Amino acid sequence: MNFDNYLKDGKTWLNKLCAYLGIKDEQKAARIFRAVLHAIRDRIPTGEALHLGAQLPVLWKGVYYDGFTMHEPVRIRHEDEWLEFIRTKDSGAEEADFPTLDHAFYAFQDVMAFLRDHLSEGQYKQVAQAIHSDITVPA
Repeated sequence: MNFDNYLKDGKTWLNKLCAYLGIKDEQKAARIFRAVLHAIRDRIPTGEALHLGAQLPVLWKGVYYDGFTMHEPVRIRHEDEWLEFIRTKDSGAEEADFPTLDHAFYAFQDVMAFLRDHLSEGQYKQVAQAIHSDITVPA
């Protein structure tokens, strides 16, 4: 096990994510990424959630699987409900990171664009389709 490489890979993703989000605050970027990943994880079927987690760098896998349980996907049909759900995953920082639903919307769009560019094409499409057709997901 090469923990230095795990740290390097996780930090590389974080630096790239900051660029996608248009922010320099790595702690805020990490909280946003965690909130969106947890919302996605809890929204999609367990099998899809496991496949998504398998494509993350080791350090981000730990963040992603923190609090994970086998589950029925959370039923969310409308975009505002989805954005509120993302906000609830921000461990008490939702007012700082997502003060409005617009902030949550743009953060979700940026994280999905990041995932589109860092996951396999097939995995990204499966995740995007599993979220719901009424929720705007970057193609």
